[in-house]
Amino acid sequence: MKVKYRKKGRGVNNIDRGWIITCFGTAVGAGILFLPIQAGFSGIWSIIFLTAIIFPITYISHRGITRIVASCPKETDIVGAVENDLGSTAGFVVSILYFSSIVTICVGYATGLTNLINAFLVNQLWFVSIHRPLLTFIILSVMTLFLLSNEKMMLVITSILTFPLILLLFGVSIYMIPHWNMSAFHSQFILKDFVKNTFLLLPVLVFSMNFSPVCSVLGSFYRKKYGNNDEAIKMSDKVVKWNSIILLFFIMFFVFSLFFSITPNVLVIAKENNLDALSAIALATETSLEKYFVYILPMIAFLALSSSYFGHFIGTREGLSGIIVRLFNCKGKVNPSKLKIISTFLLFILLWILAVSNPSILTSISALSAPIIAMYAYLMPVIMMRKVPRLRIYRSKLAAFVFIMGILTMVGYIVGEII
Repeated sequence: MKVKYRKKGRGVNNIDRGWIITCFGTAVGAGILFLPIQAGFSGIWSIIFLTAIIFPITYISHRGITRIVASCPKETDIVGAVENDLGSTAGFVVSILYFSSIVTICVGYATGLTNLINAFLVNQLWFVSIHRPLLTFIILSVMTLFLLSNEKMMLVITSILTFPLILLLFGVSIYMIPHWNMSAFHSQFILKDFVKNTFLLLPVLVFSMNFSPVCSVLGSFYRKKYGNNDEAIKMSDKVVKWNSIILLFFIMFFVFSLFFSITPNVLVIAKENNLDALSAIALATETSLEKYFVYILPMIAFLALSSSYFGHFIGTREGLSGIIVRLFNCKGKVNPSKLKIISTFLLFILLWILAVSNPSILTSISALSAPIIAMYAYLMPVIMMRKVPRLRIYRSKLAAFVFIMGILTMVGYIVGEII
């Protein structure tokens, strides 16, 4: 007998709002700071097109993850839910995908923080440039020591900073309105350029709208709170829906505001120095911004990158610990504190080496992070809801569309570079 879950339920309470803010804070980071750069190269028509379709893609894909967890017969996370339905091997593959999707984000944060602080010290404070390996080591060491000294306190602080950060970024969007130049609407529409730019912009936009790292915990929370699968799914659906709506308006307003006010000089500076949009604007010689604002913009960027770094570092470390336990079959045999230190050290070394090499953050987002996110958040839920009998009642009519967009996200950078 086919069972349908009820769609009506109570409204949103303070707990739900807290989860919405948590999901929102997870998404706001490197993506929103680098998205205006790619948008500046892509043109107005690609931005408008992707703005029109990104909400259903984001909502349905992330809702899929929470539904898999919230509807699981036992209380568990996404890895446990996949293991329950598809076996231990599939669960291990998901844990690898989850780890990979977050660790690539951490690399972007580590690289972005190094470039931002170096540019600020040299250009705003007139310090002598510090040798990159040393500067990166100092930055990562300080942030790692903060985490190890009082992890819970750091998480509380970053949670508290989320709301001021939202206000600051929104304030920047409003502040830039007088600097808008609407000439982009008069640009000629060329189909080949539109297709190319859309392929290149899609992965960065998917990355910017991504809050999949928290969806497993979200689904698990409501599953534990309500016990009843229907109620858990209804409430987690609401959180994902409202967060997706807020992200759409917040991120795209920020992108459009910077797109209309950003100059070719800013794009050149950002590309040459591997910088985020706010730091590049602060360095642009032709900017007409007040002097104090030139100092505030990098600080806002630092706040966004560092606050997101802490949460993603913890998630990456937990994922690495789980992989180590699984690979060496040492569950219950290793002291959790020692495993935590080992994972922290390994992750620190990895991030330091990669951040020193200064990989292009936009390329890393487009060619690595976004494709992995697409596999984990876009393809996996669609496949499971088609393959697993208990999940078939949760399939969306737009599942095929989400699956196709996931494929396009995976190949977007390669196709865009070829065209």
